[in-house]
Order: sequence, then C-alpha cells, then structure tokens
Amino acid sequence: MNQTAKRQTGTVWDMVCNWVNSQGVGTSFNTKDYLNELADVPVNPYVWNRSYGANYRLHQYKGYLKRLGFLKNTSYGKWEVLKPIPDWFNLGHAQHVFTYTGNEKYNGMTREEIVNNF
Repeated sequence: MNQTAKRQTGTVWDMVCNWVNSQGVGTSFNTKDYLNELADVPVNPYVWNRSYGANYRLHQYKGYLKRLGFLKNTSYGKWEVLKPIPDWFNLGHAQHVFTYTGNEKYNGMTREEIVNNF
C-alpha cells in the first residue's frame, strides 16, 4: 500500500479536500459558502463548454466525497463533514473506488484496501 505519497498539490481536487478538512469533522457548511470559498480554483481556459467550468467540478467533487462517506447532505444545500480526507487520497483513488470491483490496483492498492484505509 502506498499511503506515504501525498496527493498532488494545487489541483482542484486537492483544494476541495483541503477546504473540507479545514472545516473540521462534525462541522456543517452550505453550498454557497463552499462555492464562494473555492471561487479561485484553476479552470482550463481552453474549455468553452460551461459544464466543464469550476462550479461543475466543485459540485462533482462534493458529490464524490458524499459517495465516499466523507460528507453527508443533511438538507438542501447543507453539508456535514463526517471524517477527514487522508492526505494520500487523490482523485485517482476516488475514481478507482467507483470504477473497479475486482483485484485491479491503483497506486498499489485494491479497491478494498483503499476503502478500508479511510
């Protein structure tokens, strides 16, 4: 298992994970504050389609964190932090958890190992 490697810094995923972790376990936040706080995330300037903009990514990653058990949607636009996101947990880990069910590995970890370590 490769838990010593940290996720790449400066990515949208990293910024989202760091912001969520900064809120603290048990803390609630609303979607508006989340979007405002992360308004300066980098966006690919060559993508003209709005569905690939910053808000789309921010909502997508918030949904990933919900599916992974890090966040809970308590009511419309309200979120609660359930547990911290490990420093080693990157976007590839999340996508691997959603995609693979067998013994395929990502960064030396199977789906089971990833899920059991956060």
